Amino acid sequence: MKNKLHKVTLLFLLLVVGASCSTEDPHPVNEDEQKVQLTFKTVLAEMDQQQKDPVVCSDNDPGYVMIGITDAMGNYIGEDGGSTEMNLIRVELKYNSSLDTWETLYSEELALPPGDYNLQHFIVYDTNDNVLWVAPRLEGTFSEYVDNPLPQEIELISGTKPYISLEVLCFYARNEEAYGYPFFDFDLIEVENSYCVFINYCDDATGREYPAYFSLEVWTDSYDGTPYPLSNNTNTITMEGEWPSASVLCVALPDLGDQTFYARVTVLNHDDLDYTADASDTFQFEITQASIEAQEIFIPAYHHVRINCDNNNNPGDPTCDTDVRCKLNLRNELSPNCEFTLLEGANPEGWVQINSDEDLQLLADLGSEELTALGTANISLINNEVQIILDTPFDDSDRIAAYAIEVRPASGGTMSTTCWENYCANIEGEDGAIANTFNGFTYNYPFYVRIETINCFNVNLLD
Repeated sequence: MKNKLHKVTLLFLLLVVGASCSTEDPHPVNEDEQKVQLTFKTVLAEMDQQQKDPVVCSDNDPGYVMIGITDAMGNYIGEDGGSTEMNLIRVELKYNSSLDTWETLYSEELALPPGDYNLQHFIVYDTNDNVLWVAPRLEGTFSEYVDNPLPQEIELISGTKPYISLEVLCFYARNEEAYGYPFFDFDLIEVENSYCVFINYCDDATGREYPAYFSLEVWTDSYDGTPYPLSNNTNTITMEGEWPSASVLCVALPDLGDQTFYARVTVLNHDDLDYTADASDTFQFEITQASIEAQEIFIPAYHHVRINCDNNNNPGDPTCDTDVRCKLNLRNELSPNCEFTLLEGANPEGWVQINSDEDLQLLADLGSEELTALGTANISLINNEVQIILDTPFDDSDRIAAYAIEVRPASGGTMSTTCWENYCANIEGEDGAIANTFNGFTYNYPFYVRIETINCFNVNLLD
């Protein structure tokens, strides 16, 4: 599955009432008449193509945009602007059925005097406040994959109608910092696959786990062999209040076909991070076309690696006070012989409270009157550790192709909302039972489990 890049033309329609006045002009132009009104217009030229790939580009209609523009002094414009503190302007969108375009409504905050400005941010939302499209900023992960990342200089001159060419990426679950822009015509064009990585690092000296600053290198033939262009990159570290935050790092790749690429991440030191890493703090892995496409099944859609931590191969770690989670993307289209399953007895959010050892079914909707069992989940508590064994009933005729398990301890008699463990995995060529142990917390009954799987089979389940 290819990630998509929207080629964007941003149309600034400058509606100028008065441009200037001279000493001979008997009717001087007031300050308001000298302002330039920015109006933006969008055309989704290939909406049908976009809708074929809901994992990459949502098919929701745009609702509004959040725009950030600074003046020549670096101050943000807008009613609450006037300083260097970020101020985003919300501008509503309307659909023009005659032209099949999305257009901005009039905004007093975008009535600007002629002069020099910088376009800093542009984010398109749907009517439910979900992000649809974002444009990468210069310091963002995807900045090298567009011609002109933000910020961009804008010169507003009275009496002109400048067109500014921009590029915007579809938004899906990646933890990135590259955002930006205003209005445009969209041409949907394909770009390379991307493979994304996020690193946590455990420091022996402090005993703490950190979001890591790291580099990603990719080679086309062997480790330290022929380097792949654009792959020697580092992620970014920002401060969220008193706490550092790390970005996911992605590399765009060609369709690999039957090729295997070789990758290495190296933990680096950073002024905002208290750990001390050395050259041995690395992790190597292979990238195939199958692993690129399989990564899109998951939310978050990245390879999560823990370096110098216990259970490094654990794809999910005990987490508190964070919203990083691991689950299957149930919007994916599956092969005809594969189905999504949910756990027997789950509530609408997918959770089951476990009060004793349980054997629960993995159920799928195959169109019959009742849900069909495609597998089982054996859930037990042994020495304050949760063990979950997933299995299927048809030996070599079926298998679990991917799964996501989340376990939460109880807190105050109810399910914890801040602490959990995740396991996610894609399974290739394995048709046996799958066992996982969760020991990040001291578990007691009750605890809470959510299990999602993709089961594939070559038998007729409805006979």
